[in-house]
Order: sequence, then structure tokens, then C-alpha cells
Amino acid sequence: MDALVQMKRTGNLLNELWDVTQQLGQSIDRNDQVSTQMLIAMREEPLGKLQAADQAIREQLEALSSPEEAAGLAGMLNGGPPEDPAQQSQVMLCEQVASNRRRLSQVMEMDRILNQRLGREKSAYQ
Repeated sequence: MDALVQMKRTGNLLNELWDVTQQLGQSIDRNDQVSTQMLIAMREEPLGKLQAADQAIREQLEALSSPEEAAGLAGMLNGGPPEDPAQQSQVMLCEQVASNRRRLSQVMEMDRILNQRLGREKSAYQ
């Protein structure tokens, strides 16, 4: 299942983004402006790859010949249950989607905190 491969790739990219974001927080704590700028720039690569993975999933959905098949896959990608719990690949896909959502939530929360610390009154989250 190509969607499972894309979701695993997305999971790896989210873990990479989480790691860079944690390093960014540490550089902010040290008041290391050079490392902070470098790490902010480093975040662009996994973000770009995440966009490419998202686009690949969208293209896969559009390429499905059956609207029912596309709706079922879209449901699982949006956090729904497997259409056929007996199919291990669908169960694995749903588990990976849930894992990716948890990691994305962690990255977003850390990003919000760091943005407020860096931007203070100019933070995007104010």
C-alpha cells in the first residue's frame, strides 16, 4: 500500500522535524543566535519534504479509479478506522496516521512555545 509508505516517510520526517525543533529550543536556552538561525534554516528541508509527501498522497487519492476506494482511503488518512480490520496493511496505515498526528501535535506545540519565546510581542501566536 503506497499510502502506508508515504505515511511512514511522513512519520520519519516529523521525527526529524521534532529533533531539529528540540535542538532549536536548546540553542534558544543557550542564547546561541548563530545556532538558532542555522536550526531555523534547517527546519525548511523536512518541511519541504513533508509538503511533497502530502502532495504524493493527494495524487494517489486522485488516481484511484473508484470513488468508494478513494473515500475509504481518505477516511483512514483523516484518522478513521480501517475499512477492513482483517487487512493488516490498513490497520498499520491507521496506526501510522495516528502516530503522525501525535508527533505533529507535539511539533506544533513546541513551535508555538519557541515562537513566543523568540518573537515575544511579535510572535505569530499572539
